[in-house]
Amino acid sequence: MADKKQLHLGAFMRPAMIHTGAWRYPGAWPDVNFNFEKLRTLARKLEAGKFDTFFMADHMAVLNMPFKSLRRSHTISSFEPFTLLSALAASTERIGLAATASTTFDQPWHIARRFASLDHISGGRAAWNIVTTSNPDAALNFGMKEHMEHAARYRRAREFYDVVTGLWDSFADDAIIRDVESGIFSDPDKLHVLDHHGEFLEVRGPLNIARPIQGWPVIVQAGASEPGKQLAAETAELVFTSAPTLDVGRKFYADVKGRMRKLGRNPHFMKILPSCMVIVGETMEEARKKR
Repeated sequence: MADKKQLHLGAFMRPAMIHTGAWRYPGAWPDVNFNFEKLRTLARKLEAGKFDTFFMADHMAVLNMPFKSLRRSHTISSFEPFTLLSALAASTERIGLAATASTTFDQPWHIARRFASLDHISGGRAAWNIVTTSNPDAALNFGMKEHMEHAARYRRAREFYDVVTGLWDSFADDAIIRDVESGIFSDPDKLHVLDHHGEFLEVRGPLNIARPIQGWPVIVQAGASEPGKQLAAETAELVFTSAPTLDVGRKFYADVKGRMRKLGRNPHFMKILPSCMVIVGETMEEARKKR
């Protein structure tokens, strides 16, 4: 019997609407991108609607567009992802909480701690969207005069993934004992020191937080370039993508899944979610009632 297929739905939030002019729609909440109470309402609605994940994109700079254009866009201001998702974790029960975190402008230690913490706070619902950050303006916010070259960013991202997952493996699942009678809180023999020395990163470890509930939070990838697809094939469990036509989407699907097979990864364990902007209009019946 063929495996039963399950539809998966992820809401791409920024942290709310992605359409730059959606804030002006009649009945919309113009301040929703920066209003926690309304975002909490949306997260609960998505959870009630059986969505798998609240997927929050992030930017390390104001979008590289003329300010005269940005003055019309509500995406110019939004919450920092971990602060928002940690708060939403206490307001929801089942929906996955995915956040973008840059491998170019952050450090593995920070990313490992944040996602491990979010995984514990949420009861095992954290997901990391690995990005290399394409906006060259972001470099100017981190003491750099120019952006890191594309291929180098992806080499760093691959090494970054190895370090973060290695840090998540610092504690064995049963390393935290909490034996009140003996006074032993943890077993040092079940603590792993990473001691990583690579092309871009030097990280000793171990991480000072217990192993995430999921072991590793879910790994998400959204790159469409050749290095991006290869990184997805090597690391990702979920791929967010955009395809202008069904044929392009099928080719992308076959490409990434084929790369997984060559690497010895089971393609079944990766879900590919194509983007879809849904605009809801009135039904023909509702339109007739207005006549």
